[in-house]
Amino acid sequence: MRAEDLDAVMEVERSCFADPWTPGLFLHELKIPFSRIVLVRWRNASGELLGYLCRWLVGDEVHILNIAVRPEWRGRGIGRALVELLLHEADERGATMITLEVRRGNAEAIGLYGSYGFRETGVRRNYYGRGDDALIMTRTRGDAAGTVGATSSVPSVGGD
Repeated sequence: MRAEDLDAVMEVERSCFADPWTPGLFLHELKIPFSRIVLVRWRNASGELLGYLCRWLVGDEVHILNIAVRPEWRGRGIGRALVELLLHEADERGATMITLEVRRGNAEAIGLYGSYGFRETGVRRNYYGRGDDALIMTRTRGDAAGTVGATSSVPSVGGD
C-alpha cells in the first residue's frame, strides 16, 4: 500500500467493518518499518481494490492486524490467498509464531484460520466493544505441516 491507495482502502474497510479503522491508522502503519499492507486488485483497467492484509513482522513473530475482502468478492479465495501469502512470507523470514485476534462470532474467519493450523489460545474480553470479545489465535512452527509458512505454492495477489 502507498498513501495514494488510502481512499480505496477506506472504501473496503468501511464496507467490511462496523467500527472501521481511521485513515490516520492506515497512514501510521505505512510509517512503521515492521508493518506491511498488501493489496489485492482486480486485474482489469479499473484495478478495483478487492481486499488487503495488514501485518507486523517483529523479530521472529508475525501479527495479523487486519484482513478485509470486499463483501461482494468473498468466497472466491481472496482471503485464503492473503493468508497463504502471509504464511509463505513468515516461513521465508524464519518466523516461529503468528498471532491474530478475531471476533468471537466470526465463524467464517475462524474456520479459515483453523484450516491453516491456527488454534485458539486466549480471549480478549470486550476487544471490539462492550460484550464483543476477540479470540486470540496462534500458529507456531510445527503446526500444520511442520512450518509456520507451509503452503503448496505462493499465491499471486498483487503488489503492495
